[in-house]
Amino acid sequence: MASAIETLEFTVEEGSNRDHALTIYALSTCAFCKRAIEFLRGQDVGFRYIYLDKIDPLVKTRVKSELKQKYDSIPVFPVLVIDDRRALSGFNENRWQTELGLDQIPPQ
Repeated sequence: MASAIETLEFTVEEGSNRDHALTIYALSTCAFCKRAIEFLRGQDVGFRYIYLDKIDPLVKTRVKSELKQKYDSIPVFPVLVIDDRRALSGFNENRWQTELGLDQIPPQ
């Protein structure tokens, strides 16, 4: 049986910074999810995302289960998967900057 994640249709955001393969699992009603997406857009980072509340509820349940299994505990949205190896739960701008190497831009 194919993984539920593999069946999803993501929205792709192009960006000049493609140092990492980034996937965001979000909810359309989540203010932190919207801020996270806007943050990455503002940093000109390429990523893909999906609003899990807009897909079939059974598929959503399977996706959440797969995320929990692969990345241990995924308690809150948004979930940012980095290079398909690790995941950050929730949006914290400073942490995302550090994890993605965005804080290494020299001040002007």
